[in-house]
Amino acid sequence: MSKHAVVQFGVVYALLFPGVFGFVPSPTNVSVVCHNFVNVLYWNYSNPTEQTKFAIKVEPYESPSQTVDTSQTYLDISSYSTDVEDDYLVLLTAHDGQEKSENVSIRFTYSKDYFDENKHKYKCSLDFPAVNTSVHKDVIEVSFQHPFKLYKQEIMNDEFTYTITHDEQMVEYSCFEDEDLCNAEVHFNQSVAGQCVELKLEGVIAGIPSYTYSNVCVPQQTPETDSAISSHIKDKTGLIAALIGVGTIVLFITMGFVWLLCRKWSKIPKIPAFLRNVIPGQSPTTQPEPTPISKMTPQGHTPLLTESFSYDSFPSSPTEKDCKENTILDDTVVDLPVVSEEDMEGEDFEGFGSSSDYDRPKFLQEMSPGDFTEGYGPRPPVI
Repeated sequence: MSKHAVVQFGVVYALLFPGVFGFVPSPTNVSVVCHNFVNVLYWNYSNPTEQTKFAIKVEPYESPSQTVDTSQTYLDISSYSTDVEDDYLVLLTAHDGQEKSENVSIRFTYSKDYFDENKHKYKCSLDFPAVNTSVHKDVIEVSFQHPFKLYKQEIMNDEFTYTITHDEQMVEYSCFEDEDLCNAEVHFNQSVAGQCVELKLEGVIAGIPSYTYSNVCVPQQTPETDSAISSHIKDKTGLIAALIGVGTIVLFITMGFVWLLCRKWSKIPKIPAFLRNVIPGQSPTTQPEPTPISKMTPQGHTPLLTESFSYDSFPSSPTEKDCKENTILDDTVVDLPVVSEEDMEGEDFEGFGSSSDYDRPKFLQEMSPGDFTEGYGPRPPVI
């Protein structure tokens, strides 16, 4: 029997009696979709029977393996691959009764530490966070949440680096998890005004890639738009000028108020003398007033000569009744008005030798402490 005939006989016999050789077809087109931490395994099977089942074994690199059976041609294995920092090997086997097929394997991981292009056919990814855009003159402002705030995975508590590509120009940016929003500015040419431009955003965090596209329509710059911008700037300038003016007015009002207060305080009367003597540290600023000396009318013609007198001073007139005194009480010393020699030679003194007792010079006599009276001295000698 020729060799070719033996091979043909073996194939026919295996097809007629598959249980003898355990010939069960293996699943085909096995794939895994690992996106946003949702992991679903898919496969195809050409000849299923009522007894056909599939055994899926998930083997993490750092954890024990788990096995699950299903009759479907897909399986969500997210609950068996919760550690996004681990590497997973998935083995798929078809069972038909007691017989089973050869297993088919596939690997996937989210971690950059385990990813190997030669071993991992599929690269897990994340959706880029929702992007908000706004146009201001020649700049497109871009903002979005950090991926850690969106997915709540500890592996993503790290710096998020991303690029924005526009008009074949790529610019790199980064932000951290403690920032409220990731912000970026994209400058564009005014020639695209009135058109829509496409922005491509690509990011990587903890080795996990993400990307998205955003279409931004740039409004056409019109005179109305330019005038609105100019009026906005003018409004701000007017507001600043108004604030400066109001501040100046308030300053002048404050200065006037302070000036009035100073004038008002300057008019407050000083502390009375008797209070200054009472209050410690206050000394009188004025000398005590001299004790006034009352004028005394002579009671008789008899002079009161008890003390010596001086001829150095005489009244200005023999008939003057009032004496102009400038007397300060100091140990009973009395200052009398001084009469000049011209007054002595006047006609009032021509009959001095024959004058009466009232023509005698007057002087003050202290009767008792603080009590003074007028007296007459002896007549001057007749010349």
